[in-house]
Amino acid sequence: MLRRKRKWDKSIFLLLLIVVVILSAGVFGYLQLRTDLFTEMLKRGDPVAVLFCLRGDQEYRFFEILLYDPDTNRAAIVYIPGNVGMIIESLKKVDRIDVLYNRGDIDPLIAKIEELVAIDIPFYIDLQDREVRNQVDLLGGLDLFIPNPVDTTVEGRRVLLPSGSVVLDGDKIRDFISYREETENDVDRAGRKQRFLQSLLKKISESDLLTKKNAFVTFRRNMSTNLSPRALSSFIAETRKLEIEKIIFQRVLGSTRVVDGKELLFPHFDGQLLKEIVKQTEDSISSQEPFAEEELTVAIEVLNGTSVGGLARRAANVFQSFGYDVVPVANADNSDYQKTVVLDRKGRIAAAERIAELIRCQRVYSRLEEDGDLSIDVTIILGTDFDGRYCKE
Repeated sequence: MLRRKRKWDKSIFLLLLIVVVILSAGVFGYLQLRTDLFTEMLKRGDPVAVLFCLRGDQEYRFFEILLYDPDTNRAAIVYIPGNVGMIIESLKKVDRIDVLYNRGDIDPLIAKIEELVAIDIPFYIDLQDREVRNQVDLLGGLDLFIPNPVDTTVEGRRVLLPSGSVVLDGDKIRDFISYREETENDVDRAGRKQRFLQSLLKKISESDLLTKKNAFVTFRRNMSTNLSPRALSSFIAETRKLEIEKIIFQRVLGSTRVVDGKELLFPHFDGQLLKEIVKQTEDSISSQEPFAEEELTVAIEVLNGTSVGGLARRAANVFQSFGYDVVPVANADNSDYQKTVVLDRKGRIAAAERIAELIRCQRVYSRLEEDGDLSIDVTIILGTDFDGRYCKE
């Protein structure tokens, strides 16, 4: 009787072993065959958004959204400084957006940035100070152009950066990102950080090193990300298709105010303008029409044709937010303009019409002036119908 029970026990054990083997094979096959969300989005041709978190001290704390369209291989980088001011519900007050940064729980920060830009951001790559340096050194340095030599001090440490086309190692990249000079304007400061990410993406796209297992493991270890190893491999492969030199740069524009002793940047028009900019940028990178370089470099003159003070500056903020170069604002020949007009100065009527659309202006004309200011492509004369954002009919 006892012998029969022991034989029955062995049969059960053998059956369980077979079941475990079958289940293990099934799970292994599923893991091998399943496609991650990132790769699925690429296959469907869906636009992809990846949030890059860069974090060191307060000056070295910012976020950049990489917007990428796999159908056109075009991309944009939206720069978001850490001191953007928003209502932080968990704190029940207005504060810097980066107070939500938490290495182990980044979802609240992503949710707030999604609210800021009105798009879904399913993926993130979080790089802290040491990890940035490690990644750059792993890749053999980054190629950057520095227009003027830098000799300044950051936290008691002297920062020296040469001018010209240079290759910077991890420590120098840290200096390149974090230094701050009072004479540097916000556009140049944001552009410097965007050019860092652009250069990093370019280096990733060119590196054969990351195709090697050990290097890839090291690369992934030096970041916190929700991209699986398979998804990260797809991301690296996709950078080789990216039109890196034509990446569009956008940033948060706003006014600075001190709240509870902190200097906060509040986006113009309660953030609505930034949402419009991001939407237009998505449309631009998704368009099958090739980029025309001349359409990306239009110089705008804004003249105040009313008695409302500061109106031209507000209009200039709108156009600068969309990436246009605006010459210093001034007053028009009189302050009695009732209707806003947009004037094409160089025979670029299509560019003038696109500019007019941004403020919903219906009056676009060509006024070519051979002896006028040759640096100006389009002139906007603001009338009393302009409310600071749109023309009201």
